[in-house]
Amino acid sequence: MPIGRSVAALFLLVATSLPLAAGDPPGEDPPQESGPAPTPRIELSGEMRWRNEFRDNSDFRPGDDFDSFLGQRLRLRLRVHAHPNLSFFLEGQDTWLFGAESDKIIHNTATNLHQLYLDWLLDGSERLGLRAGRQELVYGHERLVGGFNWDNVGRSFDGVRLRYGARRWRGDFFWGRLVDIRRRGARHRPGNRDLYGAYVTRSDGSAGSQTEIYGLFLRDGLRTLGEINFDAEATRIFTLGFRRVQAPATGFRYEVENAWQFGERGPDDHRAVALVANAGYVWPVRFQPSFRFEYAFATGDNDPADGDSREFHNLFPTNHLHYGYADLVSWRNLHDFRFTAIFRPHPKLTIQSDYHRFLLAERRGPWKNAGGRLLGFDPTGEAGRDLGQEVDLTFRVPLHPHVGFLAGYSVFLPGRFAVRTRGPDTHSFAYIQTSLKF
Repeated sequence: MPIGRSVAALFLLVATSLPLAAGDPPGEDPPQESGPAPTPRIELSGEMRWRNEFRDNSDFRPGDDFDSFLGQRLRLRLRVHAHPNLSFFLEGQDTWLFGAESDKIIHNTATNLHQLYLDWLLDGSERLGLRAGRQELVYGHERLVGGFNWDNVGRSFDGVRLRYGARRWRGDFFWGRLVDIRRRGARHRPGNRDLYGAYVTRSDGSAGSQTEIYGLFLRDGLRTLGEINFDAEATRIFTLGFRRVQAPATGFRYEVENAWQFGERGPDDHRAVALVANAGYVWPVRFQPSFRFEYAFATGDNDPADGDSREFHNLFPTNHLHYGYADLVSWRNLHDFRFTAIFRPHPKLTIQSDYHRFLLAERRGPWKNAGGRLLGFDPTGEAGRDLGQEVDLTFRVPLHPHVGFLAGYSVFLPGRFAVRTRGPDTHSFAYIQTSLKF
């Protein structure tokens, strides 16, 4: 029996073996009551997702390097309400990658546990709650901390989160250790990555309007060499920031996020800053056309041999949402000028187009992709800052509340820096995704 089917069978066996809430005695009519229906003792749900991806000229050099693969993910979820103030959540997943020529260590992991935690309302209300166990951490627009669910496996942490809410205020205080899931037999990354944080949100009372203030501390146990000091040490980075967003259903909307970093990256002193600002408008007409302009900036390291780290570290983000869907750019050493246009010609079709103009913040700093992998580096600075341009076209088809389709095509046109450090060829990326929820 395939692993995915065996996981589903085990999941259903566990669910059906749990005690159900006591029902009404047989032969009697249930009492008629008004008000909302009671929460079921046991909730079952799941999701199947398939995505075909196609890439051409991934190395930007002439030659036949076309690659395609199919990613499959099955997630099964079980929530048990053991008490009005206590519940348990389990989410197992089975992931496979078919046909890829490389990068199978992270993705082709078969069966694993994505989430398993308890939720405890400490004072019997939503005001004070504790979540402990394996869980996703998602904050803001996922530029610094996100679930990375575009990826076949996603991201989760083993940790604890305390949440306090009062009127329009909500505060999260948490610690999490990144779960490092690898294929059987593959070596695990040395050193744990721990994230500590305080994230405070104030809602203005209107939909989509709120202010967020946060402090995050990353301790990466991987021993990192310095630029001039070759004594390997752990990385310790503090991030302080705020985010302000106003996003009504129609009309003018905007977002501003600013973050500052200080600490040590290995033995090197670390100082960095990042900024995002965007503004747009949604017209309250039939097709709901909307336009948005965004500018994203993150510092880079202008001297790779001075013992100082100045490249912004964007922690645990979902970069795919922000800096081009080809995933060739991240919020590091970056100027990104983005223009987005969206319209809905049909209730079940949304078309989005994006244009990105990428420049390096520091010409002597590295170019890294969405996963933090080094793509280009010129320590002399002679290659300039022009990284390139990207055009993305996306189609979203919510065919049914339980069935959805997503398709997209991206073209990356290399600029002078990309040509001199990688190659002159145009990079193409396309995908077709189907999601089934049950």
